[in-house]
Amino acid sequence: MELSVPMEPVTNSNPLERLEAPPMLYKPSSPVEVTVVENVRLTPEDYSEEIRHIVLDLKGTDYRYLEGQSMGVIAPGEDERGKPHRVRLYSIASPAMGEPDNPSHVALCVKRVVFEEGQETFYGLCSNYLCDVKPGDKVTISGPNGKRFVMPRDPDVDLLLFAAGTGIAPFRGFFMRLAGLPVEERSNIVLYYGSRRMEDHVYYNDINNDLGNLLDSKNVIHSALSRQDPGVKMHVQDRFRLEPGPVEEALKRGNFLVYICGIKGMEKGIEDVFRQIIGEDSWDATKQEWREKTIWNQEVY
Repeated sequence: MELSVPMEPVTNSNPLERLEAPPMLYKPSSPVEVTVVENVRLTPEDYSEEIRHIVLDLKGTDYRYLEGQSMGVIAPGEDERGKPHRVRLYSIASPAMGEPDNPSHVALCVKRVVFEEGQETFYGLCSNYLCDVKPGDKVTISGPNGKRFVMPRDPDVDLLLFAAGTGIAPFRGFFMRLAGLPVEERSNIVLYYGSRRMEDHVYYNDINNDLGNLLDSKNVIHSALSRQDPGVKMHVQDRFRLEPGPVEEALKRGNFLVYICGIKGMEKGIEDVFRQIIGEDSWDATKQEWREKTIWNQEVY
């Protein structure tokens, strides 16, 4: 699966270096309160995974961000030491100009974390808090966080996106920003998107099809469902291995950025496919170069 045409040299003039992402305007020590506008479930009521689309109103604040940045959320109350709870970061799921209905509205995609260890059940503090908020409630936030994962503004840069689960959140913002631009100002996008089943293939199913509604000639989505078919476990890296064509073409053109967002460990399988494409002997040096030039960008948790 090696490239039949050599890669073009990757230039140093990386578009990320020319972007100035907003700094942390609100530190955890001096956060700001915002109001909940909407909290809707993105998965069926009877489905085991609960994922929610939560919209906050930033009106009256100086909060601003770029696609790919994260927002800090501080759950109410105190920890066992009597200190405020630690900030939890969530990728912003909106474009920089806000949600379509209101520029001051910003969305988060949150999965309710519940897990068992032995006979005990544990609940993620901040995820359960957010999943239970109601319109009109106040939420304490900080940020924005992150400068490396931001979306470029150069339409000649191909965007190679890999998402698993709620790691789809920042890429919803990517798609929505590009959809609002003239076609000649849009980057090409290829997205490899993994989840368990169509029920939790959020933003790309019958419950909410924000991504599907934005598909056009300049972007493509390859889905990977690990539990839809009992006989076939398809993860992001498996779909990438089966459908490498768009990535190979982007590598040949030589002007691209890689973004990986989702569960920690998913990047290893994706790296293995890139190693096959680039070649075993040159992959380590290539990846190091991509990291140094902020071509390879990942947010895994």
